[in-house]
Amino acid sequence: MTKPQSTRTHHPEPSPGTGRTGAVGVTRALGVVADDAKPSGLITLSGTEMWERFSFYGLQVLLAYYLYFSLADGGLGLPQAVALGIAGSYGGLVYIAQIVGAWIADRVLAAKHVVFIGAAAIMIGHLLLAFVPGLIGLVCGLALIVVGTGGLKVNTTMMVGALYPEGGAKRDAGYSIYYMGITIGAFFGPLLTGVLHQNWGFHVAFGAAAAGMAVGLVQYAVGMRKLPAGTAVVPNPLPARSRKAWAGIALLAIAVIAVAVAVGIIRAENISDVVALVVVGAAIAYFAVLLSSREVSRAERYDVIRFVPIFLMSLVFWTLLFQLFTAFAVFADTKIDLSLGSVSVSPTLIVTLESLVVAAFTALLALLWSRSRASRISPVTKVVSGVVFMGLGAAAIVPFSIATGQSMPLFVAIAVMLLFAMGEALFAPAALSITAGMSPRSANAQMTALYFLTMAGGSTLAGRISQFYETGSEAQYFGTVAVISLAAIVVLALIWRAVDRTLQRRA
Repeated sequence: MTKPQSTRTHHPEPSPGTGRTGAVGVTRALGVVADDAKPSGLITLSGTEMWERFSFYGLQVLLAYYLYFSLADGGLGLPQAVALGIAGSYGGLVYIAQIVGAWIADRVLAAKHVVFIGAAAIMIGHLLLAFVPGLIGLVCGLALIVVGTGGLKVNTTMMVGALYPEGGAKRDAGYSIYYMGITIGAFFGPLLTGVLHQNWGFHVAFGAAAAGMAVGLVQYAVGMRKLPAGTAVVPNPLPARSRKAWAGIALLAIAVIAVAVAVGIIRAENISDVVALVVVGAAIAYFAVLLSSREVSRAERYDVIRFVPIFLMSLVFWTLLFQLFTAFAVFADTKIDLSLGSVSVSPTLIVTLESLVVAAFTALLALLWSRSRASRISPVTKVVSGVVFMGLGAAAIVPFSIATGQSMPLFVAIAVMLLFAMGEALFAPAALSITAGMSPRSANAQMTALYFLTMAGGSTLAGRISQFYETGSEAQYFGTVAVISLAAIVVLALIWRAVDRTLQRRA
């Protein structure tokens, strides 16, 4: 099936030796042309996301440790299973918040401004974690980070898609450049906070995450005026008569959550189950709305149906990746020999190395997709291959987790991270590009939020299943995770092919 041709004006390719065309607002990077964007548009969005990921992963890599380390070690002393469930659920809530952030950008406040407010909220949240000790600082700080990330992440991603209205290999490469910024931030954040935690404790590390987001906020404030004009427009404004009703709904939802926590319906022990139910309900509701909307054409509706197996593939992928911050975080602390000569490195270094390799792989793949015959490889093939690499990485842990003590050498852990990194570099940019390509024109931000909902589900599932992780059963745990994930991706790939062929015949 082919989509209706775009009515947008086509800008001519630049002449040899130049990076510009005769049109205003065209930028070129790694062979990528971004129409309707000032030259710094991609830099602004990539840089903002880089600093957001710096602060996000700088916190997340330490969060499980902060929750279950003893009070004497600077932690909160929670039971390990509860701590892992909370860590996974926090990640889930961050991505559930994308739904709210996308809706606000579509109905209330333009994406450009939602991102600014979100960045400010994230910075304040990290400051609370840094300067307010105990559970009060934890709850208030995480709540602000969840709200802020909900406004920032989905809308920066959506605005990158707006830079490439013609789609194709250029958009794939553009998202690879964008994802490169993500991986750079995801590398330096945990690296710095890990070192600071080792030497000065958790709260100094959280302060570094706040400083990183402050830099990102300033950078975005300077560059946001150069973004395309469409990012300052609310696509589907909420009628004035409906605003009070929606404000009442929001206040009622907050009240219901507060009561549920107060009476013990929502507790630390069952938070992952609650978040998982929210993810399932939100996903069903989102697909139902997109498939029933009168503003979605028949061709767009077929694309939404095609997206269902991609959605499930993404859920498998993120469940695997977020093991790095739940079960694998404990594994790194207890089963990996972290000695490097006479020096003992932090367990956070393992995740940091994965992010560094992802950045390198993503840069290489961006060149490969845009400048060679490899550009013919379909995004779905990249997605499936990414999940396979992740599953193989989980399987590679098994032989080195059978013996007692620190049974995995550091070089083997690095090799496992190479498999994870290749999987992430293949999967994430392609999945973002598929999401943008299959988005109905009337619901771009909502479709992007639906993709981020797979991250919510993946993080929540990672926290939930990691509660079955026990000392002495590491091999069984990672072996089961590997087998189930590899089997699932094979089945989903077959379903995708069958659905695609059926819909092509109907088109």
